[in-house]
Amino acid sequence: MKIDAVLVVCALAIFSDVRAGEKKSDEWQGAPPKPLNGDYQVYGGTLSEMLPPTKKDRKIAFMFKGGLARDLFNQIGPDSKDTCSAASDYRERARGDISCTYTSAQGYACYLGLNVVTGKSTQGSIC
Repeated sequence: MKIDAVLVVCALAIFSDVRAGEKKSDEWQGAPPKPLNGDYQVYGGTLSEMLPPTKKDRKIAFMFKGGLARDLFNQIGPDSKDTCSAASDYRERARGDISCTYTSAQGYACYLGLNVVTGKSTQGSIC
């Protein structure tokens, strides 16, 4: 799956969730949208050296937890051989600009970035 398709799916999920309060549950075709759990950060520069965003340099780093992160983790496997941690329960998977991790203590988390100026995906986390 192309990362652009993942971005479109995430954007649609966010939009659908916002609109969920406006629709009756019997109007949904298929499964209703699910709420997202996570956060985002708007920045300029790079992830390692963040600067205030500008009109010409604006990026967003997304972090998803819970069910969406678990589903993405399971869909983008297999586990990476070169990971950010040597902990015995740490697992990491990546495809394109999306990366997901799992630990027994923190559960699943996925990271994805968006360059707002170009509309293209970018990394959403660093080690």
